[in-house]
Amino acid sequence: MRRREPDETDRRIIGHLQEDGRRPYTTIARDLGLSEAGVRQRVARLIRTKVIQIVAVSDPLDLGYMRAEVLLQVEGDRMTQVAEALAAMPQVDFVALCAGPHDISANLVCRDQEELLDLLVHRVREIPGVRHTETSVYLKVAKDSYEWSPLEHPPAGAAHAATPSTEDAS
Repeated sequence: MRRREPDETDRRIIGHLQEDGRRPYTTIARDLGLSEAGVRQRVARLIRTKVIQIVAVSDPLDLGYMRAEVLLQVEGDRMTQVAEALAAMPQVDFVALCAGPHDISANLVCRDQEELLDLLVHRVREIPGVRHTETSVYLKVAKDSYEWSPLEHPPAGAAHAATPSTEDAS
């Protein structure tokens, strides 16, 4: 069964939740001219189909951890297996298959340099199919935003709509 693509109303709901993930559905409904139940059902579907997640976000650097990006070159037929092995590691919070000089990009969160060294030498480089790695340690994050808007950047073929109201009714 093909997943239903988010429509303009879904994108407007997502825009509201990106501004404030705890915004009441009644406020969103009022701003968009929908029923509260309609907003609740749409949000539930968006979560169930993994279009959105509603979570608290923290920066590991602010919590005393270190972050690093590992770029990997792997044997061509092992990309999926290497990506799955990386994703299974608790210190890995992001994995992407890439086009270009690197096959996989992974972000790591470690307590300290010792944990990073152990992870790289004894876990990442030992995954079958890994040919080469390059690691960059994040010293400071200049931008890490979740404010990208599906309304400002609609998918190809979707009509561009005005940005929803940002006023919160109290």
